[in-house]
Amino acid sequence: MTIWASVEAHIGTTKCKNKTYKNARKIMKKTRQSNVELLRLLAMFMVLLLHAVQSFQWPRGGFLMSQPLVVHLGFSFVEMISVVAVNVFVLISGWFGIRPTTRGLGKFLYQCVFCSLVVDAALWSVGAGIPSFSMLFEAFTLQQTGWFVPSYLLLFLLSPVLNAYVETTDEPTQQRVLISLFVAQSVGAFVLKIFADFNYGYSLLSFACLYLLAQYVRRFQLQRLARLRSGFFLLIFFGVALLHVLIGSIALFGFGSKLFQQIMLYSSPLVVVQALALLLYFTRQTLSSTLVNRIAAGSFAVYLIHQHPGVRPFYASICQKAFMDASPALGAAALLLWLCVVYLVCVGVDELRRASWDLLLSRRKAEKS
Repeated sequence: MTIWASVEAHIGTTKCKNKTYKNARKIMKKTRQSNVELLRLLAMFMVLLLHAVQSFQWPRGGFLMSQPLVVHLGFSFVEMISVVAVNVFVLISGWFGIRPTTRGLGKFLYQCVFCSLVVDAALWSVGAGIPSFSMLFEAFTLQQTGWFVPSYLLLFLLSPVLNAYVETTDEPTQQRVLISLFVAQSVGAFVLKIFADFNYGYSLLSFACLYLLAQYVRRFQLQRLARLRSGFFLLIFFGVALLHVLIGSIALFGFGSKLFQQIMLYSSPLVVVQALALLLYFTRQTLSSTLVNRIAAGSFAVYLIHQHPGVRPFYASICQKAFMDASPALGAAALLLWLCVVYLVCVGVDELRRASWDLLLSRRKAEKS
C-alpha cells in the first residue's frame, strides 16, 4: 500500500475528524517511508550541487563567463532543479509533522555539536586550526552550523502551536491563511520587498509557511490529487525548472545577474510550486529499502559538515579544481564523483555520531536501572 493509499484509508474525506487524522499521522510515522527518505537523500545531494555551482561564482562572473552557452545552460538547469532542496526538507517535516520531545531536541543538538567538534578536531589535526575556547564556544552555541539550523530549531520549538492550529482549524480557514501568507511572501516580500520577516525564504516565517502548506495538502487535498498520475507532478517539477532556465537566461543576459539571483530565491512562488510537486511525486512511489533509510538518516550531517566555516573553502576549491581541470563532460563527471565522496564521508561520520548517541542513552538507562 502506498503512502497515499494509507492516508486516504485512515483520513477519508476532507472533512475527517481530528482524531482520525492524528491516528493516520501515527501510522505513517511508525516506519520510515523509503520513498520519502530517498527524496531526503536526493534533496541533500541537491544542496551539495547548489553549493558546488555557487563555488564558481556563477552567474556573477569568474571562470564560467568564458565558457560556451551550453555550459551556462547546463549550470542554470542544475541550479534550477537544486534550488528546491531547502524547501523540500521543510515540506517533508510538514508532511509527517514534527512531534517535539526533549529526547528529540537533545538528539538534534547533539548531532549539530558532534559534527562541529569532529570537523574542528580534523582541522586541528592537519594544522588548519588551533584549539581554543572560542572554537568550543562556537561549536556548542551552533555558530558553525549556518543559517538553516537556527531557523529549523525555531520551527521545531514552534511546531506544537502549528500542529494545534492545523488539527483544530477547518479547511476554508486554513486555505485563506495560506493564501494570505504566500501572497505576502511572493508579492509583498519577493516583489515589493515590504515584508522583511520572510527574508527571501531564509527565515522561520517562511519555514512555517511551508510546514503549514504540507500539512494542508496532506490533510485536505490528497483525495483530489489522487486523480492525477504521479508523472504529472514530475512533469511540473521539470517544466518549472525549464521555465526557470528560460526566464533566468533572459534575466541574466538581458538585465544582469542581480535579477537572475532574485528569481532563484527560496521564496519564489515557482520554487515553492516546484518543491511541492517533487514531494507529491515521491509520496506516490512505493519503496522499501533499509540502505536508503540508513543513508538518508545521515543526510543532515552532510549539510552540517560541508557547510562548516572551516570546510566550506576547501569544499569549494575542490569543486572548482574537479571541473576546471578537464573538458566540460569529464569535469562534470569528476565533480559528481567528488560530491558522492563528500556525501559518503559525511554519512560515515554520522554513523559515529549515532553510535556515540546510542552509547550515551544505554549508559543513562543502565544508571537508572
